[in-house]
Amino acid sequence: MLQRSLIVLLLPALLAACATVREARMAVPASVAGVAEESFGKPGWGRQGEFTLHGERVRYERGADRLALFGSLAMGRATLRYTWSPLSGDSTADCTARQAELTTNSLSATIKPWTLNCQWSGRPDATLQIGEGQVRRGKLTREGSYRRGELTLGLRSVHLFEGSPLPQTNAVGYEMLYQGTVVGSLDLSGSVPRLRRPDPATPLGRAVTEAALALALVWEPGS
Repeated sequence: MLQRSLIVLLLPALLAACATVREARMAVPASVAGVAEESFGKPGWGRQGEFTLHGERVRYERGADRLALFGSLAMGRATLRYTWSPLSGDSTADCTARQAELTTNSLSATIKPWTLNCQWSGRPDATLQIGEGQVRRGKLTREGSYRRGELTLGLRSVHLFEGSPLPQTNAVGYEMLYQGTVVGSLDLSGSVPRLRRPDPATPLGRAVTEAALALALVWEPGS
């Protein structure tokens, strides 16, 4: 009887603790905190598939079942291609993720994590590059940029959960910056990506969306 009473008393606390873990979110700055969050995709991408983002279709093909960005992979190169189909017309990205290796005396040793490079055709064309960045708060960050014509977005990984001062070793998401201000965020702390972005009908919103889709599709839950 006593054991049952203890279980009844402890159960609400245990459920609350589990809920807290499930609801962990990437920390976001005030500049995007009020922007609506959009979930998309599915747990585990696989080699190909499709999903919708705000009612707009996204189709993708990947060179491997798992492309864990900045993780370790037996092969040194993997590919990604996706097509986002907004009302303004299709946007197709061709991406290559590489893991640099150094070969000496027939022995191969990884010398740095992956780099990701993407290209979009258009007027003008767009490019994305991201790779190993700087050490911030004792953690290695991933930093890069997206460029289309005169528009440039900065890209950087985020290592903090909301409400926690302790940085995580692995990235829990990414921020997109325009002229030094965070204008978009991609939360990868859950089972599916969660995106905050400007109006995708604008050039800035299009840029954030294209970059976020590439980063999301080379991420794996729990990687």
